[in-house]
Amino acid sequence: MHPNPAKETTSVKVILEWAKEKLLEAQVESPILDARLLLGFALGTPQERFYGSEDKILTKTEADNYTKIIERRCKREPVSRILGTRGFWNLTLKINLSSLDPRPDSELLTESILKAFPDKAANLKFIDFGTGTGCLLLSALNEFPNSSGVGVDISKECIKLARENAALNGLSQRALFIESDWGREVTDKFDIIIANPPYIQSDAISSLDPEVKNFDPHIALNGGQDGLSCYRKLAPQFVEVLKKRGLVFLEIGYNQRESVSNIMEGSGLKCLQINQDLGNRDRCLVLRHCHQY
Repeated sequence: MHPNPAKETTSVKVILEWAKEKLLEAQVESPILDARLLLGFALGTPQERFYGSEDKILTKTEADNYTKIIERRCKREPVSRILGTRGFWNLTLKINLSSLDPRPDSELLTESILKAFPDKAANLKFIDFGTGTGCLLLSALNEFPNSSGVGVDISKECIKLARENAALNGLSQRALFIESDWGREVTDKFDIIIANPPYIQSDAISSLDPEVKNFDPHIALNGGQDGLSCYRKLAPQFVEVLKKRGLVFLEIGYNQRESVSNIMEGSGLKCLQINQDLGNRDRCLVLRHCHQY
C-alpha cells in the first residue's frame, strides 16, 4: 500500500501508482486512464507529456491538489465533471450540475443527421428539445455552416450554459436558446427536430451507476413510471413544428423501440429507420410525417 503522496516528496510514477490503486479500490472502470487524465488536469499538462517523465518530482502543492482530485473521483464523481468540460463530436463543451453529462452514444444522432442530409451546404432549420449543454444542436450546426437552430430547455441554468457553449465554439450567431417547457414557446416550423428526452423509469434511477445517479440532474433522467412520459408529451409537439418533409432524430432507451414508435405513430409520425449505438443497441429513431410519401 502506498503512503499518502501528499505528505512526502513523490514522483509522477509513484503518485500515478497510488492513484491507480485508490481508483481500483473505488471500483472506477478505467483507473489508469483516469489517473493520468486527472494528473494532467492537476498539473495543467497534457497526459501525453508524462511518458518518459515518470521520475519528475512533484511539489507538495501539486501532490496535495492531485490527492484531492483523486478523492473526488473515488467518490465516483465523473472525470468530465471534475474537469468541467466534455468532448462531444468535434466540440469542447462546458458542463455543470444543471445539465446532463453528454454521452458518446448521443453522438449517434449527429451521425444520423449527416447520413440523412449529406449536403452540408444546405440551409436547414434545426430545433433541439431539452437542449441541456446544447451538445446536439451545436454539433449539428458545426457540420452545417449555412444552417441555424433553436434549443429549448425548461432549465434557466441550462439555457445559460448552452449559450456559453455556443460562444465557446463560435456558433452564437446561428444558435438561439429559449427557456421553455418543451415546445410551449415555439411557433416556427423546422426541417430537423433533435431530442434526447429523459427515458429512465423512475424506480430504475437508484440502480444506475453512481456517476449518473449521484451527479446527473434527475429531471434529465426521469422518464416517469414507464420511462415514456416525455415521449407522450413530445409526440404531438413534434407533429406541430415539423415541416412537411422534415425529419425527427430521437434518442431512446435500448428497449424502447416498439413503445416509442407506437407513441409517435399515434400522433402522426412514422418511423423510417432505427440506428444502433456503439454497443449495437437501438438508440436513434428517425421519423417523418405519416402522410409523407
